[in-house]
Amino acid sequence: MTSLLDKLPTILILAVLVGIFVSLRKHSPSARTGLWIFAWALVFMHFFVQIFETHTGTLENIFESIDLGALELAGVLFLVSLARSAEDNARRNILLAILAPTAAFHATAITFGWSNHWALCGALIIFFFGMAGFALFAHRIISRFNFILAASLTAVGVWVVRAQWHGNPVPAVNAILTLTFAISGFLFWKRFPGFSPGVITVTVGFVCWGAVFPTGWLTDHFLPHLQINPEVWNVPKFFVAFGMILSALEEKSLLVEESGAREHAENALLLRFSKITSRLLSGSDPASLCSEMAEAITETICFRRAAVMLAQEDGSLLLAGSSGFLEAERHDLEKIVSGWNLGRVGELCAMGELVGNNSFRLPAERVPALNGHARPEAIVPLVSSRGTCLGWIALSSPRSAAEPSASEIMKVEMLAADLAVTIENARLHQQLVRSEKLAALGQLVAGVAHELNNPLTGIIGYTELLSDEVTGEGATKKVVKLGNEARRMQRIVSGLLRFARQSNSTERAADFEASLRDALQLREFHLRKLNIDVRTEIEPSLPPLAIGEDELKQILLNLLNNSCDALEESRQRSIRIHASKRNGRIVVGFEDSGPGFLELNRAFDPFYTTKAVGKGTGLGLSICYGIIRECGGDIHLANRQPYGASVTLDVPVAVVARVALSPAV
Repeated sequence: MTSLLDKLPTILILAVLVGIFVSLRKHSPSARTGLWIFAWALVFMHFFVQIFETHTGTLENIFESIDLGALELAGVLFLVSLARSAEDNARRNILLAILAPTAAFHATAITFGWSNHWALCGALIIFFFGMAGFALFAHRIISRFNFILAASLTAVGVWVVRAQWHGNPVPAVNAILTLTFAISGFLFWKRFPGFSPGVITVTVGFVCWGAVFPTGWLTDHFLPHLQINPEVWNVPKFFVAFGMILSALEEKSLLVEESGAREHAENALLLRFSKITSRLLSGSDPASLCSEMAEAITETICFRRAAVMLAQEDGSLLLAGSSGFLEAERHDLEKIVSGWNLGRVGELCAMGELVGNNSFRLPAERVPALNGHARPEAIVPLVSSRGTCLGWIALSSPRSAAEPSASEIMKVEMLAADLAVTIENARLHQQLVRSEKLAALGQLVAGVAHELNNPLTGIIGYTELLSDEVTGEGATKKVVKLGNEARRMQRIVSGLLRFARQSNSTERAADFEASLRDALQLREFHLRKLNIDVRTEIEPSLPPLAIGEDELKQILLNLLNNSCDALEESRQRSIRIHASKRNGRIVVGFEDSGPGFLELNRAFDPFYTTKAVGKGTGLGLSICYGIIRECGGDIHLANRQPYGASVTLDVPVAVVARVALSPAV
């Protein structure tokens, strides 16, 4: 029996190492660490059984088979643990099934002196050629390293199978031990690239461990009388063990450093976002802060590009701020976004994967690049407290292949929520101010209307008297025309009174096409004088609108007057009027080629006008707004690109139209 005292130091050191790796598994519970524990336990068993070797009898063969098999299986486990497939349970089990049984069978067979050449050669073929095939076909992409490894394994496999067939198992044993430990060294370097002391120690230790077996075989063959201390051959094992422990500590230190850096970055992110949020809550214009928000996002999280898009009142989107884009790219992005609407946001959210509470990761194969720009990787909708979508934040060009952390996305969501709430509050404030102005306007209109009713009544009465007294066809037509216009003025005054009282007639129905024809006829001379091209696109069989005919004519005349006044100084003079039915409502659009609205936020304000003195009172759009809102509709203003103004009316379909279309009972 080999002296226990000679092996005891090595056995104790290996026992301590196994205990250390067991404790490391508690802090790093991975499949790789588990395989390392089993591998070092097998190395411990390899040394432990040597103290029972007797060199005689069947018991000796059992101990020798355990000795050799444990060492070969340890090399196999190290190799499998460091392969790229170690994280994949199925691939890891396949590789273990190829290598472990064949290595154990070969070690047991040769120690017991079995002479079945077919079985022994078959085991070696499965081991070497199976490992070569796995290196080539286990992954979609064949790297240069895997190709060289497969070629080397094939060549060595042919050599050892030939030697085994001729009854020499020594090359096979040396090849299995050399290749498993040496390849483990190269795989460790590929798995943990770098020049840290731990990585270098493990890599060099594995390579030297693999070199021990051919070196020992060559020494015994060519220098049989050379005396070498047996413990020298164990040095690489300890290099590998202590290097692994050092690598684990280095990895832990790196994680601590990364955690500290991440914490510092998150604190900077919170500080940057909190400053923007405080300015939002203090009443600053949200649109003016969008560019600063985009810069803060790109400077503090893992995306290099960010764009903030806000919804306008008509549902279209406006690029309010961006960061990370070149000037030409930003202009192209503005053109693209101007053709989108909130429906596009819903489509992108529907095709994305939810990350965080209100963010979506977009699949690259379903989201095209934006005119050559980086495609959006993630979007964060701007959703108000009432659930209204007010825009979105698009994020693209991540700095690394790693996914953004959940904390980063959550902070962007918080910033988006603050922006949405601020935008909604600003719009509610504008509506409140507008309502107060319209209420004051209603009181003024009511007083003026009552004052106008008296002279209008007198004019109508005298025209009726004159129509009975005058003779001649020409004079009679003029008096009748005067009376009709006076009565129309009276109806307008009545409409103003209804607007002031916010009354709502139960029976309202107006033919849009007929009303537009009358309005164009009244402005025909002026349109011809200014050489204004008017194009109308009216959907056939358009149902009546739920608005009074006189009120509709008043709105159309106001919009025509505004467009004509805006086009007086323009080179290109055109007006496009279109009307269509959408979802049970009538959408009417007025578009002109003028300079556009100077201040969209003040366009509905009473008495606000950009026209010259004497050309406008500033009441036209205010009255239109009041009439449209009274009948349950809405009106939106927008500036067109590169120039021009757009007014969109959204009016419900008249109830009488639906009754008329129902079958008679």
